[in-house]
Amino acid sequence: MPEPTLRDRLVNDLKVVRRRGLHRLSDYLDDVPALREVTAQTTGADNAEHIENLLRSVYKLRSEGAQGTAIGILLGLEQGRRGANPTVLRQVAATRLGYHSVDTFRKQPEANALLTFASLIETYSIEYQASSQPEDYKINVALNAIKELTLTEYAELIGTAPTLVDSWG
Repeated sequence: MPEPTLRDRLVNDLKVVRRRGLHRLSDYLDDVPALREVTAQTTGADNAEHIENLLRSVYKLRSEGAQGTAIGILLGLEQGRRGANPTVLRQVAATRLGYHSVDTFRKQPEANALLTFASLIETYSIEYQASSQPEDYKINVALNAIKELTLTEYAELIGTAPTLVDSWG
């Protein structure tokens, strides 16, 4: 069986976000590994705030048409929908797009919207990585990673710093 593509893994992660809600993202970070991977590649951090910012950026910059509308509602990216119940969001998306039945919407149009949005995220990531990075990009990624350290991890980093410096000298 072939290994799932990044797009397939992103679709699975987006389903998790849709089901559990964007506002609870920090509670289930381990369940969205593909989103964490893409976010780390583009921002240098993979926490809930950065993942949400990635989703919002891709939504604002690249989503359009009926599928863009569906994604904005389903994932709570549309203004005022962030903490709404996922079942209600699905109903609103189905109604807004003219489906008489939520089940009809859920079967194919929702899946198509998630696949399209996953493709947009993947393309965004590829384009970001291919674009020229500013000279200070690596240091900013490193600083962002240091900001994400726990107090214990930071203490360990500081504790090893003299050893690293001594080995350079």
